Amino acid sequence: MNETLPEKQKSSNIHSIRRLPESWIERIFQRLHGRFGNSFFSKFATGEKDQSGVDLGVLNAKKIWSEELAGYTSEEISRGLKTRFDFPPDCDKFMIACRPSLDYERSFVVAVEQMRKRQDGDDKWDNPAIYWAAVRLGNDINNYPYQSIKTRWAEAVDAAVQDIRSGKLPNEVPVKLIELPAPGKISISKEEAAKRLADVHRILDKKIIKG
Repeated sequence: MNETLPEKQKSSNIHSIRRLPESWIERIFQRLHGRFGNSFFSKFATGEKDQSGVDLGVLNAKKIWSEELAGYTSEEISRGLKTRFDFPPDCDKFMIACRPSLDYERSFVVAVEQMRKRQDGDDKWDNPAIYWAAVRLGNDINNYPYQSIKTRWAEAVDAAVQDIRSGKLPNEVPVKLIELPAPGKISISKEEAAKRLADVHRILDKKIIKG
């Protein structure tokens, strides 16, 4: 397994300066207000208003939510909004709904399967934390059964989740670059060589467009 963890970001205050876009926060609060009415806003209201007539407590809540949800994807936010809450959620409950706790044993099975598929570039990950946990364990994920390393696996998953939330790890799985065989070592057809080269160009084109 030739995957490597990215270097830690050096800024010690990165979490404090990262925020979810304001439009996203407004959408979240609108949806939750639409479902729960004023009982949602009343969780935060102080009665003090700014010059525009907006409650200062609600404004502060939006600020805190934007910081706590920094780095969450649109898919995760959508998952949180689709959750059927019994009561108007606070920020912590909404975050859990966006990123529910991972089942360690199931996630281990997923990691083993997807890491094998990754050799051919066919891997698909529901949660980037599972990928980064697999990277952390390296070849041990294939060399030991779950019962032998379940404690290490749980620690790796928890660490990956925390590192994604803090910004130390990206909330995505990096593209697996396809390696062409060394000249003269493996004989392949012209069609297969052309296909592999096209795959490499396709990946590079995507990186250029995104960059």
